Amino acid sequence: MKSIVAFVGSAKHNGNIDSIVKKILEGAKENESEIKIYYLNDMNIKYCQGCLYCRKNDTCCINDDMKPVYENLKTADIIIIGSPVYMCQVSAQTKTLLDRLYPLTEINMGKHIPRFGEKQLIMVYSQAAPFRFMFSKYFSYLSKSLKGIGFKEIKRIVAVKAFTPEVSANNMKLMKEAYKIGQLLK
Repeated sequence: MKSIVAFVGSAKHNGNIDSIVKKILEGAKENESEIKIYYLNDMNIKYCQGCLYCRKNDTCCINDDMKPVYENLKTADIIIIGSPVYMCQVSAQTKTLLDRLYPLTEINMGKHIPRFGEKQLIMVYSQAAPFRFMFSKYFSYLSKSLKGIGFKEIKRIVAVKAFTPEVSANNMKLMKEAYKIGQLLK
């Protein structure tokens, strides 16, 4: 049984990101996966203070809603991060989460080493832009930066033309792809 931790970095419940992430998790339930989903907009997550407490500790000194997140991430096998694309990058909610993941890595001789091993990563994006490749350089950069904390991207879903919250849920091909990805998480 795999442990999956998912993050929805959109302010919209039942919006494009939420619909795709839920469909992946629906597929994963077939494998009796243990699932935890976080809605970042509903959480009290403060900004990273750059205090470097996490360089000597495997957690953060800020007492907020990230405390249980760290515990779930330590034991997770698979991570799903979903975000709409605003101003050519992930949402503010998602960016705040990413900044606060610094405790998941330690630095040894100038290299980032994952504190809690390698985890499989699925990235989910929605964008109004009509072409999937529009932000591919940014997505690849983000994927590369997450390797330092042990998140290895295995799949990426990009929903295009997502001008309204229901676009993804109404795209049967996209929903089928998301479900199939979930089924493959064994």
